Amino acid sequence: MAEQNGTERPDADVVVIGAGIVGATAAWRLATAGVSVLMVDAGAEVDRGKALFHFRAHPENGVNAPYDMLPSAPYPTLQDSHYVNAGPDEFIGSYTRVVGGTSWHWTGFGTRFFPADFQSRSRYGVGEDWPLGYDDMVPYYRRIEQFWGVAGPAENAMDAPRDTPYPMPEIPLTYLDRQVAEAAHGMGLTVRAWPHLRNSELFDDRPPCCGNATCVPICPIGAKLDGAHVVNKARKAGATLLNPATVFRLVADGAGRITEAHYMRPDGVGGILRARHFIVACHAIETPRLLLLSGIANSSDAVGRYLMSQGSIDSRALVAKPVWPYRGPTTTGGIWEHRDGEERKQRAAIGISMLNRGFHAATGPIERAAELIHDGLTGHALTERLSDECSREVALNVSAETLPNADNRVTLSDRADASGLPRPQVFFRMDDYTRDGLAFGVQIQERILRRMGATEVDSDGAGLSVAIMAGSTRMGSDPTRSVVDSHCRSHDHANLWILGTSVFPTAPVSPPTVTAGALALRAADRLLEDLRPA
Repeated sequence: MAEQNGTERPDADVVVIGAGIVGATAAWRLATAGVSVLMVDAGAEVDRGKALFHFRAHPENGVNAPYDMLPSAPYPTLQDSHYVNAGPDEFIGSYTRVVGGTSWHWTGFGTRFFPADFQSRSRYGVGEDWPLGYDDMVPYYRRIEQFWGVAGPAENAMDAPRDTPYPMPEIPLTYLDRQVAEAAHGMGLTVRAWPHLRNSELFDDRPPCCGNATCVPICPIGAKLDGAHVVNKARKAGATLLNPATVFRLVADGAGRITEAHYMRPDGVGGILRARHFIVACHAIETPRLLLLSGIANSSDAVGRYLMSQGSIDSRALVAKPVWPYRGPTTTGGIWEHRDGEERKQRAAIGISMLNRGFHAATGPIERAAELIHDGLTGHALTERLSDECSREVALNVSAETLPNADNRVTLSDRADASGLPRPQVFFRMDDYTRDGLAFGVQIQERILRRMGATEVDSDGAGLSVAIMAGSTRMGSDPTRSVVDSHCRSHDHANLWILGTSVFPTAPVSPPTVTAGALALRAADRLLEDLRPA
C-alpha cells in the first residue's frame, strides 16, 4: 500500500472494498485459506454503547439515527436523501457507510430464495432467469447458515424447502402474531415463523435475543448478527482493515486487469492499493457509483441499470382487544400464502408480515401521547388512554417484488456530495405488476384487521421499501446484458469480483441477505482456485 506521503506497505493478495456483512464474509473465507486480505471501508467503526445513546437522543429515530456519518462518507438519511431523484417514484433505499455496513440496522431475516425465484422468466414469463439455480445454491446456503447462525423452526418455516435443520431453535411467534393468525385462519391463510439471523440461544459468543423491539435501527445487545461481528471474525482469521478510506477509482491496465484502487482519507491524504484480485462489495448504489467513476466493467452498458427495490405498504388499526406490541424482534411472523405460485404470471409475489414495533418504530407511544395531549388529555386520563391504545396497535406490512427494468438505474449526477464526488442520481418507476401485487396485499391486510375488530383502518399509498435494494451490476451468462458471471466475476476484468445484492438479476419478495452471503462464499471459493499455484 502506497500513500502520498511515501510510506510503503505490503500489497495484499485480495483487496475487499466495503467491510459490510457480505464483503467481510468473503474476506473471512479467503483469510481462513491463508490468503492475505485487506478490507477497506469508507466509514468509521461503531461503538454500540455510543450508538445507543445517539439513538435515544435523536429527535427522529430513523434507521440511521444511531450512527455517526463522516463528511467523507455520506449516505441517505431522513434529513438528506443523498440521492438525486430523477424518476417519477422517489427511491428511498437506505444504507449505512460504517464498518459492518447496512446490517447494523437491518431487520435480521434469515431466509433463502424459493427455487422458482431463480427461474421467474421460464416459470412465469416475467423477470429474468438467473445463470444458476436453487440446487447450485443449496451447499452455500447450508454453509452461510452455519457460519452466520440462523434460528428457525423445525418445520413450517417462512422459508424455502430444506433438508437440514437450522443451527438454532426458532425465535417464537409473539402474542400479536398469534392473534393475527387466528383472524387470518378464517380467511384460509397461514401464519408461519420467520427464520432469523439473531440468536435464540448463546451462539458464536453472542447472546440470545431478549426482545427489545428496536432491531431497526439497532440491536442493543448484539444478539442480531451484524457485519461488524463478521469483520472481527475476518480479522481473527488474518485479514486487516483500512478505514476510514473512501475508494473512488479502480484502474485497469492494457490487458484489462485491475491494478490499483485509489482512496482518500477524511483528512485529504490519498493512497493507492495494489493486489492480485479486487472485490467490490459496496451495496447496490455505491458499487455502480464506484464503477462509473472508474469507467470500468461496463462494456455491456449494464452498470447502474436494472436497479430494483420492493414495493411496500403498511396498514394500521386499533383492534378490539389488546395484542401487546413493542415486544420481541421487529418482525417474527408472516403470511405464508402468495409468496410464490402461478399468480406471479399476473401480479407480483407479495409478503405480508406482522410488525411487533407498533404503528411507528421506536417512537410510537411518544407520538400517540403527543396526539392525546393535543386533544386535551392530561394526568390519569392520559396514562389510561395511552396504555389502552398502545396495547391495541396492529401494523401489517405488505411488500411486493419489482421487475428488472433497464431504465431504472443509478447514474452520476452533476451535484457533488460532501466528499467532492458526484452524488448518485436515481431514476425509478414502479411498474403495474408491482402495484397490482400491493393492491391485492392491502385488501388482505384490511380484511384481517377488520376481523380483529378494527373499525377504522389506515393504509399508506404505494411506495418503495427503505430496506431492499438490488440489481445495478447484475449477473448473467450473456456479457452484452450483464456485468458479472454466475461466480460474480466481472465479464470485462478477470481479477474483479462484485458481491452483494447488486448482482441479483431479480429481486424476489423473500429477504435477500442469506442469498447474498451464500453467493459471497461461492465467489470466494472460485477466487481461491485462481490463487492456487498452477
